[in-house]
Amino acid sequence: MFPNGVLYEGVSPERLYFRGESGANDSMVPLTDNLLQIRMPDTPLTEILRDFRKYRPGNHREFLEWVHHRAEHLGVQEWCLKDAESAEKYLLCLDQVREFRWRHWCFTREYILKKTAHPTATGGSPIVTWLPNQLNAVLALMAEVIARLGAWNVKSKAVERVREVAEKQAERLAKEVAKYSAKRGVPPK
Repeated sequence: MFPNGVLYEGVSPERLYFRGESGANDSMVPLTDNLLQIRMPDTPLTEILRDFRKYRPGNHREFLEWVHHRAEHLGVQEWCLKDAESAEKYLLCLDQVREFRWRHWCFTREYILKKTAHPTATGGSPIVTWLPNQLNAVLALMAEVIARLGAWNVKSKAVERVREVAEKQAERLAKEVAKYSAKRGVPPK
């Protein structure tokens, strides 16, 4: 939209360049990623996410970095996985992140993927593989926690419900990514 960048008078003497519209303005999901120590895969798609961070207001960036470093320093994930009770609560928190990312995928599928064969999103990321990149990271961590709970012989209704939903969504997501990638000639990640 602005090939020559945008000059914000009184803010910066240099023109700023942005990819386009994106979820980069959101701070809540990155906050939960940082707090729960959800690690994203080291891929070009994750690099785009890191680039989007520059678009957030400075105080948001600083707060998210502080939460990231503080969670690492305290070992939030490790602490949550030290016993069955806290691991189950941690799983339920991860499930909320999964739910958000799944809904985001469903909206993208219904309102974008089904209506266009364009391979990139408005932010310049590969639309068919970008959201699944993030969702798969959460699903993989959930599977690890569920396996640990299984090793502890935890058999709660909440864990069973989360396991069923996560497994079904992982299967469905893989099929949908393959389908929409093939339509666009994009290799699935």
